[in-house]
Amino acid sequence: MWQVVLGITPTTVALFLVLALAAAVALALWTALAPDSGAPRTTARALLAGWLLLFLLATLAPSQPVGSGDATVWWRPGEGLFDLGAQLEPGELAMLVRRQIANAALFVPAPLLLRFAAPRTSAAGAFLLGVGLCLVIETAQLLMRAGRIADIDDVICAAAGTVIGTGLALAGQLGVAAMRRRGLPRRAVRAAP
Repeated sequence: MWQVVLGITPTTVALFLVLALAAAVALALWTALAPDSGAPRTTARALLAGWLLLFLLATLAPSQPVGSGDATVWWRPGEGLFDLGAQLEPGELAMLVRRQIANAALFVPAPLLLRFAAPRTSAAGAFLLGVGLCLVIETAQLLMRAGRIADIDDVICAAAGTVIGTGLALAGQLGVAAMRRRGLPRRAVRAAP
């Protein structure tokens, strides 16, 4: 799983964010063009459920047998990076930054899809869901004692990814609202018989 980090470059991050924004615009446009249809909401719910399942499988997969490792918690932000006297190998800093970007990217889709799956959910609710989900995962990793480390950096990255996902959903909705004001075709209204 960690090999994904090797593919993180400025180009792949930009591409990921553009694709996430495109998904938000597509869902917002679909919702605007079919306001009486439940299909956009159902699709967003199915995508959200699939993403959460994949997400939980990836984050809770043990790296060694359950119960065989130590229960390790890193409470200080950057603890793995800034240990006193620690000498970083060449390229290690870049790898750590890539890992943090990957952690944040994991949390972008959930609030984005949540905005369309449950439109009444506030930005604060989406934020609490993202951070709460991360806290549950970190607690599970701690209790499993399976070679995973409960790390406050992951919670900080989850918060950042949740804010980005919520912002992209909002940007998509605002973009579609602006397009509609400028003349996007509206759904025809039928006359009563």
